[in-house]
Amino acid sequence: MGSLHRFNLKLLKARLGVDTIVETGTGHGHSLAWAHQCGITRLTSVEQDPDTLEAARRNLKNIPHVNLTLGDTAGFLQELPRAWDGPRLFFLDAHFAGGADFKGQAAYMQSLKHPRSFPLLEELAILMGKDVGQDCIVIDDARLYVEGSFARGTCPDWARQWERRKELDAALAALGNSHDIHLLRQDHGYFLLVPKGRGGDFRDLVRVVPGDPPHNGELRIQPNVPGVTSISMQRRLADSRFATRYFKGFGLDVGGGSDSLATFAEFFPLATAITPYDMANGDAQFLRNVEDASFDFVYSSHCLEHMRDPSEALSNWLRVLKPKGFLTVQVPDEDLYEQGHWPSRFNSDHKLTFTMRKTKSWSPVSVNVLDLLVQFSDVASVQSVGLIDQGYRYGLAGKGFDQTRTPLAESGIEFVLQKRPDEAGSGLKSPK
Repeated sequence: MGSLHRFNLKLLKARLGVDTIVETGTGHGHSLAWAHQCGITRLTSVEQDPDTLEAARRNLKNIPHVNLTLGDTAGFLQELPRAWDGPRLFFLDAHFAGGADFKGQAAYMQSLKHPRSFPLLEELAILMGKDVGQDCIVIDDARLYVEGSFARGTCPDWARQWERRKELDAALAALGNSHDIHLLRQDHGYFLLVPKGRGGDFRDLVRVVPGDPPHNGELRIQPNVPGVTSISMQRRLADSRFATRYFKGFGLDVGGGSDSLATFAEFFPLATAITPYDMANGDAQFLRNVEDASFDFVYSSHCLEHMRDPSEALSNWLRVLKPKGFLTVQVPDEDLYEQGHWPSRFNSDHKLTFTMRKTKSWSPVSVNVLDLLVQFSDVASVQSVGLIDQGYRYGLAGKGFDQTRTPLAESGIEFVLQKRPDEAGSGLKSPK
């Protein structure tokens, strides 16, 4: 089962004005509690099992404007008014019914026999008969209906409803006239339906949280073409600071792609988990879907040069870092990497070049790293900064090839910042 915790409800409210949750399957009330924490004021839910509903009532007793109902989900949706004051978010849960007297897998096996289990198609048919054009819809447990891998694994044989996929696709196609539809593979899978043209970048609505695996559940590894993180591993393993200080707890790798630090997590035993954040997750300039002060360390290699505004990007990378956490960033050195040419011959997406040794640069877009870091002196302390040229062959400089495509050469500048202990987010504002 999934949860509304996966979604950036604050941003959903800001963008679309959603201030009402309509949930089918209350569970223990955790999703409604999250919605309240995000500033959603009207919370409505129906639960089929009386004991589960009573537990939810206890958990939500201190939250105002919660309407909990015992009953059938389809009947509950039928009774909702056709029109509504303002956009809603419908959260359609997986709906295993009738297993409350059992535990573990036995509860699910019993639920498979219950006539009120899996009412999703009926619920969607009811919603299509109402005015939901301005509403968002989240469907939980997509893996029940969709083949393939999800972050929590493929759906077990005994729970699959895969034979009903065509019916689900037909219902979603009808809603596709008014909504953009996205299949998400986080957790047990979700369908996210957002009114067409109104949700902005949908990736921002899907939260990235500590411990998340890659967005598709598997690390992308590109053999035979080493990336800079791979090249740097021998140096990092020889420097005990990375294993004992910089890479501890839950980490976020910004822009790791197929060369993510997560690939080498076993070499850093104090790292609980490393979550890659790449284009599929959202815009690394903002990290809109990452909560303030949520990760113990942040790492990024050869990504900052792709950002539109390095100060803004670093501000957001520090924002998601916990107080006393470490931010490790490597960027290409303009003389070692670009070698006097702009635009870059080796990566056409580079928007900036970096130096730390010169008062005047040949590059029209040069950023002096030392000047850049001064901007954050109130927020973080500099632990180290230096030119990283291990394995670089100066005799081959200017020969017209990218030395980071070889197994040995680093061509960068690396800095490590530690967020000050009193900086839990003050001065670092979440982007809108």
